[in-house]
Amino acid sequence: MPLWSYFLIGGVLFFLVLPAILMFVFSPSWVYKAIMTRRKPSHWSREEPSDRNNPDMLYMWDEALRFRKENKDKEEEFSVTTSDGLKIASLYFDFGSEDAVIIMPGRPESCIYSLFYAYPYAAKGINVCAIDARAHGLSEGNDSGVGYKEQEDIMAVLSYLINVKKVKRVLFHGICVGCSSLSYVAAREDCPKEVKGLFTDGMYITFYETLRHRIAKAKGPVPIVLASFRRIIKKKYGIDIKNEGPITNVPKIHLPVQMIASKEDIFSLPKYTELLYETLASEDKKLEWWEHGKHSHLRRVDPTHYDQVVSDFVDHVLK
Repeated sequence: MPLWSYFLIGGVLFFLVLPAILMFVFSPSWVYKAIMTRRKPSHWSREEPSDRNNPDMLYMWDEALRFRKENKDKEEEFSVTTSDGLKIASLYFDFGSEDAVIIMPGRPESCIYSLFYAYPYAAKGINVCAIDARAHGLSEGNDSGVGYKEQEDIMAVLSYLINVKKVKRVLFHGICVGCSSLSYVAAREDCPKEVKGLFTDGMYITFYETLRHRIAKAKGPVPIVLASFRRIIKKKYGIDIKNEGPITNVPKIHLPVQMIASKEDIFSLPKYTELLYETLASEDKKLEWWEHGKHSHLRRVDPTHYDQVVSDFVDHVLK
């Protein structure tokens, strides 16, 4: 073989094969850390929304801060410890009711973001609990729990509300990943009897499925990243994100459920929303569609209608 052939082969290995191997080995791990890990205390904080370049997010954040300011005299800060030893911080707005709602936002938002959705509950005089999920806001932890581990955060908060605040009835309101974590709790055999209803906004079937669309939108190496995420999370939490999630929880949920979704949602596809609704065990369930609206931004699109749907659900469940 002539000498130049060795140089050619070496060049191919160096410029094509080696980068491909490095991308396969290191890129997925880097992507996981970038998406799922809080790298410093100011990351996923209460100080600002996750995307300051998104005008809708800025508007929603400002409205959340307005709610907090207008109800400052009702606000309490509390923290609880989960079964796996993390301190979870929450904001609680006490309107003097024996009813409360737990609002769980999507990743990577703190409890402040949840307050954007608190208006219709406060208008009904229902106490509002906004949780900093693990690794968010003032809560401890370094990694997002992909909607699975956060159920421990919610269970600890529920115990506090029921045993300390003496709340008699609790509603759940979830957005995106928040829907997933609340669905895990609602499907548990030890879910407290005080939990009376579940409101979901943009619930996906599995974290794997919504991640697939997010990676594709970012033009990333979809199969490689998905396989890596599946392996890492399986090792870390013992769950298979491809085959476990809301789709395996809803057959066990018998609470009243109000689902809302957008026909334009590219992360929780309409066909899967329909599948979730059909699979949902509850005989007291409703699904309402928005013709327009981005994932988890439906109240931004039409706050009047959104709040009316919430109000009707509250009246129905807590009648």
